[in-house]
Amino acid sequence: MSKFFVFALCAGAVFCALRVVSADDPVPGSSILACKGLCEHPEAMMRTKFFSEIDDAEKEWIANYEAIETKEDVEAYQKARRDAFMNALGPFWERAPLNARVTGQGVKEKYRYENVVFESVPGVYVTGVLFLPLEERFKGPYPAMMVVCGHSSDGKAYERYQSLGILAAVNGLAGFVVDPIDQGERHQYLNDEGKPVYETVAAHNLVQAGSILVGRNTATFEVWDMTRSIDYLQSRQDIVADKIGVCGTSGGGTQTAYIMSLDDRVALAAPSCYICSFFNNLTKRLGPQDGEQNIFGQLAFGMDHADYLFLRAPIPTLMCCATRDFFNSDDGWRSYRYAARIFSRLQYSNRISIVEKDAEHAYSEEARVATIRWALLWFAGRNDEIVEHDQPLLTEEEIRSLKDCKSVMALPGAKTSRDLNIELAQSLKPERQKKWDGITPEAAAKLVRERAIVRSETPEAKVVAEEGDDVVFETDSNIYLTTRVNFKSDEKFDEMTIRVSDKGRASEPTNAAFAAENCGKIAAVELRGYGETQAVCSSYYIHAHFGTDGCDNCLAYLLGKTYVGLRVDDLLAVANYYREKTGAKIKLEAEGYAGTVALIAAIASPESFESVKLIGELPTWESQLAKPYGPIPLTNTIHGVLNDFDVDDLIGYLTKIGKIAE
Repeated sequence: MSKFFVFALCAGAVFCALRVVSADDPVPGSSILACKGLCEHPEAMMRTKFFSEIDDAEKEWIANYEAIETKEDVEAYQKARRDAFMNALGPFWERAPLNARVTGQGVKEKYRYENVVFESVPGVYVTGVLFLPLEERFKGPYPAMMVVCGHSSDGKAYERYQSLGILAAVNGLAGFVVDPIDQGERHQYLNDEGKPVYETVAAHNLVQAGSILVGRNTATFEVWDMTRSIDYLQSRQDIVADKIGVCGTSGGGTQTAYIMSLDDRVALAAPSCYICSFFNNLTKRLGPQDGEQNIFGQLAFGMDHADYLFLRAPIPTLMCCATRDFFNSDDGWRSYRYAARIFSRLQYSNRISIVEKDAEHAYSEEARVATIRWALLWFAGRNDEIVEHDQPLLTEEEIRSLKDCKSVMALPGAKTSRDLNIELAQSLKPERQKKWDGITPEAAAKLVRERAIVRSETPEAKVVAEEGDDVVFETDSNIYLTTRVNFKSDEKFDEMTIRVSDKGRASEPTNAAFAAENCGKIAAVELRGYGETQAVCSSYYIHAHFGTDGCDNCLAYLLGKTYVGLRVDDLLAVANYYREKTGAKIKLEAEGYAGTVALIAAIASPESFESVKLIGELPTWESQLAKPYGPIPLTNTIHGVLNDFDVDDLIGYLTKIGKIAE
């Protein structure tokens, strides 16, 4: 099977990635929400809510954009979003020696090449091939184009990426094609035979889940590798240091969009088959794509795809798209128009352009040729008509930077992205534990609320339906919590138990609790996204690793929200309702991953609960990070949580103040 098949499926491009239900899907007959007409498709409740909030974010984005009038406005807008972008990517590394070496070289008919290995972080090996012009045809030093690979398992060896590097060299430019993590010679998730278990998108999503916990992103590693790739190019005497451009398609288009936005040394850019918009097809039909294409809170701080095109305006920028791309070309044109207006306001309308191929998602020859023509125009003042001749590609052996092994993981001291995240988590632990030594209740509440993104004021829980033993609360607009009770709504009593479970209101332990003699008063609350409102998305985000609702979680992530925080809001709202209604003291019991919600709720609002009891295993986030394949359910993650607390910190604090029940 062609490795391009992997590329085509995994280029951030599975159409059913978000699809769980549609208007034509059957509604479970047992759904009280559907039967009462509150929510036609309960399992789509969260997605529908997020779509509404994305619409609100779009209105705010347009308002902020339209307020840009002067050059000073542009610069302030650019700085604010670049700063927020960098902050969302989390901590990078100190620059260390690259330890770069050329491991092979050769000459072809109209170009030459060098195989390169360097370290972006000590122990993190980056492999690439540098295509160079023949000296008898073009004298150096040369402007350079960094070619960033999309989601091909072959990485730099994939023919279309090679072809672009060769096209650059044949026409007088250097072309540096670099393997991203989990591609080419940089696969990280290997079996005992050294073969990839997970690669490209699947591997990037595994990296992402762990990165979230320490406040990073898969994109953090990619941006840093590109940053150090530019460092390498600038270290060479045969490269013009201030004439370095970047290009790539699909996942490579994503990386191009990021580095062109963030690195002042990028003098020209040509992202291909990626730029569209979060406000339409990408989130609402196609669905959130691989981990690095979702930056925490970017819709909250106002950064859409159009911003990538003009965060460093007026550098010359060429956008390439395809008419039938799943990265919707109509949305791409819309973003292009927004960007072009900014370039015009800066009096540089000639520095942005677009080329569209009537084709499906791919790095077309037309896009490759247009990219090199664009680079020649701005780097060499040449407006040549060029064509992509049949130049010989490098063989599998010729293009390899590693001559004695198949993967960088076989090199001395090699580290994975997960290793780096574990190192960060371990470095954060002593300071994190200090925060909890002698912490006051007020400080503890503030700390967990801010990190989990819990509202400062608890929302009101309103009863909107009752049937048999079920009560339905609305805690936010169109957010419904079905609650199972064993008491009448007008009863008064001294003590009750609120139960929450990641399996819903009818989990086996909950059923047993209701059936027990002298069970007392119980309310089993289905927090949002649990039970009948839990989505079962496609396995694009592998269910065994990330839970069934990983795609929906990405929507929350883009909006700068956490499922944990939203569920804490729900739990506190219902607790407040029952405390006021019944006058009872409330014991809290939590099953599975709902334990995270319970622990944070009990600390965020210490007056709400008399005690907290955990049922079943609740692993620490650090222990989940240590496992190569998790599982790390995404809706149980909090961006950067290990900066402030882990599960054992929360349990230790509640134990100290006497609120953990055995």
